[in-house]
Amino acid sequence: MIIVILSYIYIFMVCLFAGVMVRESLSRFISVPKTETIGITGVITTGLAVLTVYAEYFSIFYKVGAICHIILLMILSLGAYKYRRKISALLITVRKKFYSKEGIVCLIIVLISAYFTSRGKYHTDTGIYHAQAIRVLEEYGVLKGLGNFQLHFAYNSSYLALCALFSLSFALPFALHTMTGFFMALFTCYAVCGLMKFTSRSSHVADMARLSIVIYSITAIEYLQSPATDYGTMYMVLYIMCAWIVHAVEKKDNADDIPVYGYLSVLSIFTVSMKLSAAAIVVLAVVPFVLLVKKKATKEIWSFIAIGFLSFLPYLIRNVIISGWLFYPVEAIDFFNVVWKIPAEYMWHDSAQIKVWGRCLYDVNRLGDGVSVWAPIWWGEKTFYEKLLIVFQVAGTGAVLLNLLIRTVRKKIRADVAVFYVTVLVNIAMWFFTAPFIRYGLAFLLILPVCAGMDLAENIFKGKSFLRFACVVIAVVCMGNWTLHYAKVDKDHFVAHVKDAFYVTPVPYEDAKTDVIDMNGETVYCSAQEVVNSYYYCPNSCYLDMVKRTELIGETIEEGFKAK
Repeated sequence: MIIVILSYIYIFMVCLFAGVMVRESLSRFISVPKTETIGITGVITTGLAVLTVYAEYFSIFYKVGAICHIILLMILSLGAYKYRRKISALLITVRKKFYSKEGIVCLIIVLISAYFTSRGKYHTDTGIYHAQAIRVLEEYGVLKGLGNFQLHFAYNSSYLALCALFSLSFALPFALHTMTGFFMALFTCYAVCGLMKFTSRSSHVADMARLSIVIYSITAIEYLQSPATDYGTMYMVLYIMCAWIVHAVEKKDNADDIPVYGYLSVLSIFTVSMKLSAAAIVVLAVVPFVLLVKKKATKEIWSFIAIGFLSFLPYLIRNVIISGWLFYPVEAIDFFNVVWKIPAEYMWHDSAQIKVWGRCLYDVNRLGDGVSVWAPIWWGEKTFYEKLLIVFQVAGTGAVLLNLLIRTVRKKIRADVAVFYVTVLVNIAMWFFTAPFIRYGLAFLLILPVCAGMDLAENIFKGKSFLRFACVVIAVVCMGNWTLHYAKVDKDHFVAHVKDAFYVTPVPYEDAKTDVIDMNGETVYCSAQEVVNSYYYCPNSCYLDMVKRTELIGETIEEGFKAK
């Protein structure tokens, strides 16, 4: 637990330096949002995105290890010296907040996060491929055709590159896996500090978005030790959506929209590289693009496009290297014919499995079943608190439509608020019709009913006291059952692991019995248990049948894998 907290401090400082350095550099070419507008959280989030992109680019050419980290620290040292006054001012602000009520609350959140990050059970997918994918990045960087060795490795995620960057296994006797916990601490502190000013605002729509972050933390807290792509992506989505609606409904009259919405749009493009299931969040980019077109700001338009493209480009390159496909597992986009390309039939089967498992059909031969066939089966397998959450999506959609009608009559439709709801609805629709695992779309499922419900209340009723009461009622009705369920899970998890001996060092990655396999004279590994792909052997696969249908491209592992 102590090591986890020290890791948080290190990540915070590195991200702060990177965030300031990049923001100050970009301010010479485009308008960047003021620090007072996005706060420390915005600066740190900028740093997280920049460091992720750096790790991605580096992994294309070399492994994400000591050299990668040393070069990063050298660059940041130069930047820290150049922008030392700005960094010093931010650190003074952080220190002052540390001694305030907000600081005490944030300290409690960090301690809770560190406790759960240091112990407990891992997400299933972490055992299957997350941990091993990180190990491969540490040992080799991006390997050609790695997806052939195990198809899960083709689920490319920039988040795993970030986790590898801060694993620090080259310097420590164990590998750190604290990034999900850091995300939880950072964004939960952001949300709670905003909620602490609840009574100072007349509108509480954005407070509902903040509350969604807190509820998500309650939901995911038992898996904070997992470097799982779902959690990092959902936290980033929640932050982007929350920051967007905060600016939309709480901004001052003289606030400039373009820097804030442009910044959040670039973050939304970057977030798609964390997990493809969040792809529709890029709908947000419509607002700054239209604003810039109206302003005839050609230079800024191309600058934002370039920044977004460069932040997304390493994801595309890594996709092609890992799988031979631009977007795995999307068969429709087929531009490359490389020797390591995952065969289309394997990809089709993998894609079909994701969809039918999400629909609770569990048979790829039923992929063609219509919504009227699989929806009742899917609904039947949901628990009571999940069903309530889904029902409130219908209610939330109704509230959005009523809000639209009211604003149309009053001629008070605002593009930024409208795009916020359109983005949420489009993402929920995409989630439902592709692979409706609750965890894939949870950020949007949490936001819609509470934000739309509060928005409707504010459109119909007046009076600060009543609206505050309405805010509480909407939150309890929409999310009470869900929150109580996971609060009980968290309590049981907390009690069960109190006596675990991880108050200094965190729980290690899971291990498993692993068989040694000769592949054209090179040693590879395969776990005996299909649910635990051991971090401690590399390269390792969970599935012997996938290993058997794979061979080396050349004579060494560094040259990559291809299908036989």
